[in-house]
Amino acid sequence: MADPQVIQCAAECVVTVVHEIRIPPFTLSIEEGAAIAGAITAVWAAAYVFRMVAQFIYSRWHSTSESE
Repeated sequence: MADPQVIQCAAECVVTVVHEIRIPPFTLSIEEGAAIAGAITAVWAAAYVFRMVAQFIYSRWHSTSESE
């Protein structure tokens, strides 16, 4: 947290304090965002490959069991 600022006025004064709220997902750099996007894409690709392999095995197993 930032150090507080002490303001002393000789007369009546108005002080405006600006607070910056940083929400972690929105403070990513381009490189960090690209790394996260790449990881998500890799997980989707792995799931797609797993599904295709499972579908291939399932279809082969069904075609051989029907011919017997």
